[in-house]
Amino acid sequence: MKYMKLGTKPDIFYTEEAVRSVLSDVPTDIIIHVNSTKYLLHKFPLLLKCGLLQRLCSDADDDSDQPIPIALHDVPGGEEAFELCAKFCYGITINLSAHNFAQAISAARFLRMTESVAKGNVIVKLESFFDSWILQGWKDPIVTLQSVGKLSGWLDNPRIVQPCMDAIIEKILAEPSKVTWSYTYTRPGYSKKDRHSVPKDWWTEDVSELELDLFRSIISTVRVTKKLPPALIGEALHVYACKHLPDPMETQGLLAQSSTARTEETLAKGKRVLESIVSMIPSERGSVSGRFLLRLLKIANHVGASSSTKAELVRRSGRQLDEAMPGDLLIPLPSNPQEYDVGIVEAVLENFLIQLRRPIPPEENGRMLGSMARVATIFDSYLQVIAQDTDFPVSKFCDLAEFLPEMARQEHDGLYRAIDTYLKEHPDLSKAERKRLCQMINCQKLSPAARSHAIGNDRLPLRTIVQLLFVEQERAGGAGSNHGVPPVRSSNEVSAARVTQDDGRRPRQGSDEGLQHRGEPVQGRRVKSVEMRRMGRSTSESRMTRKEKERAVEKGEGSGSKIRLNQ
Repeated sequence: MKYMKLGTKPDIFYTEEAVRSVLSDVPTDIIIHVNSTKYLLHKFPLLLKCGLLQRLCSDADDDSDQPIPIALHDVPGGEEAFELCAKFCYGITINLSAHNFAQAISAARFLRMTESVAKGNVIVKLESFFDSWILQGWKDPIVTLQSVGKLSGWLDNPRIVQPCMDAIIEKILAEPSKVTWSYTYTRPGYSKKDRHSVPKDWWTEDVSELELDLFRSIISTVRVTKKLPPALIGEALHVYACKHLPDPMETQGLLAQSSTARTEETLAKGKRVLESIVSMIPSERGSVSGRFLLRLLKIANHVGASSSTKAELVRRSGRQLDEAMPGDLLIPLPSNPQEYDVGIVEAVLENFLIQLRRPIPPEENGRMLGSMARVATIFDSYLQVIAQDTDFPVSKFCDLAEFLPEMARQEHDGLYRAIDTYLKEHPDLSKAERKRLCQMINCQKLSPAARSHAIGNDRLPLRTIVQLLFVEQERAGGAGSNHGVPPVRSSNEVSAARVTQDDGRRPRQGSDEGLQHRGEPVQGRRVKSVEMRRMGRSTSESRMTRKEKERAVEKGEGSGSKIRLNQ
């Protein structure tokens, strides 16, 4: 940071009873009111360098022996800026930097402290300091713009704003190898001492400190040059959003404690920042991450962004849904942060599925299949969270689960875990509702660990368990040997093993004791899978057709009985 010192005399200003005065044997002859502060000063040093005060004093009545009162309530920078100029007139030492430059030069221009009034006046000195030092640095023009933002009517001050912006843009577009000035870069894991090269996004943190309109002007100008890749522009937007758009879940409690006016002001500011950021995102895919887009969508729901902003975020989030994490889809409802907006997630998923309906080149098939598999994993993990809502209707859960096409799920372990979670959290479901849920599971697409867990899961309907046993038997028979797979019991023995005691006499087996929603065996109490013995089967039983077995199962389901596990 560059500094400039003007004047040589010690500070003789002092305050007494809210009045600022100067230590002097000469009586004061001018009173200047600046907002709530009254200054008792002398005409002689002030009028020598202030053209405005010369005119105001000449218009006043000089016949009176009383000090001339003058009101300067509209001086830019207020009391602090006026006092800097007054001290310059008295020859008192003042220190100037980027922090107070804008206030000082704005007040000096207001007071008309030009060369035509006095040679070597303060304006020419400030302009020289601005051109030779402030504009040559990196942080100095940024700090100057920050201080300009505090002045009323700062946008009408192009002699300060535009040169600072030009200096900033010029340095942003410089080759990273030529960056020799100090900058802020506090990313985790990055150490300037251990690196010889400058990161390409070295400038993003410092620029994110600027007011929104200034930041938007700089980003727009940089984009027009097309000298920076879209991903770098996206990174700058990401840094700005992280600084100025806090997570809705973190601010919910704070807003609840604030007044209504304060809450509306906070939401309005967040809405303005969000919509500006969305409008600046480069159109190229991958310029920002899918997770960032979903975070913006979550904030858009929270601050009440426009429908066009939400639609744009939904569209772009859907295109990059495969980059998300399950938690990114948990978007709270604006009316009730304790509930999640399922409809907006369906819209995001729909925009992802649109890509599948478009003709794609053969070389893109592999990438799309991989994207679908990742989205299926993400979506099924999301369903597990939704399933924990005890008030979530079963029909709505089924519709949500079926929203993802069958071809997208290469395996059904995640779907099974979600359904098992729903069954556990909704123990009062009817038989038809449990059947509707489990019909979505493709037993052929379950892993061996998931099948083993499901066979011992008495939350599942009997039909589903028998279908799993058929798959287990086919896999074992196809392999030609057991290969470690436990033998399977016949369907007659399965029917004989149905539950005959009250469920309350023993704890349920399920997701919390078996698969643990990770496909891993539980340490401790183990659940034995229902087996079908292969030795000693009768000839008539081995010849039973699949259709006959299914009829037997349907008959068993009609009795309302459940599978009882051998302990």
